[in-house]
Amino acid sequence: MNFDASFDWVCAGSGLASVTAALAAHDEGLSVLIAEKAPKLGGVCAYSGGEVFVPCNHKAPDDPEAAKAYLDFLAGGYADPELARLLFETGPVAARYLEESCGVKWKTIKDFPDYHYPHAPGTVASGRYLEVELFEGKSLLEWQHKTYLTPHMPLGLTHDELFNFGGLCGLLNWDFRLMGRRIREDLRGFGPGMMGYLLRAALVDRKIEARLKTAVTQLLVEDGRVVGAVLTSDGRETRVQARRGVMLGVGGYDWRPDLARYYEGLPEWNSAVQPSVTGDNHVLGGEIGAQLAGVPPHNLGMFMGYAVPGESHDGAPMFRASWEGGYPHALWVNRAGERFCDESFYREYLPKVHAWDGVRQTHPNFPVYVIFDASFRAKYGFGTFLPGMPLPEPLFQQAETPQALGEKLGIDGEALALTLERFNGLAEQGVDSDFGRGTYPWAAMMCGDKSRPNPNLGPVNTPPYFGARLVPVGVGINAVGLKTNAHAQVMHVRGHAIEGLYAAGNAAAALDTGAGYQSGLSNLRGMTWGFIAGRHAAASR
Repeated sequence: MNFDASFDWVCAGSGLASVTAALAAHDEGLSVLIAEKAPKLGGVCAYSGGEVFVPCNHKAPDDPEAAKAYLDFLAGGYADPELARLLFETGPVAARYLEESCGVKWKTIKDFPDYHYPHAPGTVASGRYLEVELFEGKSLLEWQHKTYLTPHMPLGLTHDELFNFGGLCGLLNWDFRLMGRRIREDLRGFGPGMMGYLLRAALVDRKIEARLKTAVTQLLVEDGRVVGAVLTSDGRETRVQARRGVMLGVGGYDWRPDLARYYEGLPEWNSAVQPSVTGDNHVLGGEIGAQLAGVPPHNLGMFMGYAVPGESHDGAPMFRASWEGGYPHALWVNRAGERFCDESFYREYLPKVHAWDGVRQTHPNFPVYVIFDASFRAKYGFGTFLPGMPLPEPLFQQAETPQALGEKLGIDGEALALTLERFNGLAEQGVDSDFGRGTYPWAAMMCGDKSRPNPNLGPVNTPPYFGARLVPVGVGINAVGLKTNAHAQVMHVRGHAIEGLYAAGNAAAALDTGAGYQSGLSNLRGMTWGFIAGRHAAASR
């Protein structure tokens, strides 16, 4: 073949999977190119909370048997045993490599429990979440303003500081003076900080070449092996050789609603991630016979949320995940006006949102409506709307009675009034005997008010009443992806590995983690399999 440029290793995407793969391959002596379709670097990981869930990491003591038991619990019987073993064993190795060889300053998140602590086997109260110390954006030099910040997490803070300020619902207690100073100094936490460390190691320290607004649009195959890729930028194509292979770290299909409708089990789909995440893994792999694989969609990383009128990113509408249903003085109902879940714990509510009534041929708990009152408005923000700020119509509706609010929302208002009456009685007692709201320490930290006996409960009885229809909002973690093997190689539909083609992160099927999710698992998957892919490509001939 004729090529316009030549590298050993071409990484499509610039999130945690691709950049880790680039670093691992470079450090084994390969020449590397990072091709990013979006206008900035960092991928979905830069939009995330930057948590990496690493059982048995080098920063905190852990019991391997307990850690395995918890991961098995999360998998629900849907994980491939070999892939699950490699993820568990290699995750700590990859985390230590990034710290010792790439300068990533990990720390554990203080007192942050596993999702299902203390209700599931093997769970612990803290120690398994890693995040980074604040990162100096200016150390990226010419790349400083070519990397994504997150619109979803508070800038200039760490998890420890956020929780000390009262978590997401403690918005009025946040130290905005401190945050303002750090934003001016471009000190980054959460996902932007994590990706800042990796991108500095790759682009500044190692001088790895990166190209923005450059999509991998075709894989070049010779004798069954991927030997290069066609890159497209500003309508111009470049044929690039990849002597050791191509790494697909392009994410999933969040901005392909047709694919989401096929695979995610809900009639609607929206996304909180960048609009560049359009299922390129399916297209590129599908053209050369790659095999797809999937896990059940009902309990992965997805939320219910909303789009604020006028908000956008990279020219597309901005969708936000809603945590507010788990705050005191708020609850969720279905169109029948009834509660159906613990609104503070999305592991519990997602399967119920996906539920299907085979007699009536409908989703009984979809769509979802969040209901809150004047007490909520006086204490807590809703997304970017502070207490006292007007809530825009038609996203929000307001009424003096539950019945009138139900009519405006198109739900059963009389049933809503009865639901509120029962909920308020439970809230006054501080015990949700219907759905156990407030019994998960993780949910209490994320969206609870520590000043209350039950951080997640408060009555909804002070008019006016407010409500909004929520929609599914993906965060890049999809049910179906490319099937990969123990070396992160993509598998062909006929059962053999496609030589020279690798996938990691959200581009690869979650056969290593199975049917459940735990915050930070997606980042663990990207980091670990990127590390495995880069080293395997370097060792191959």
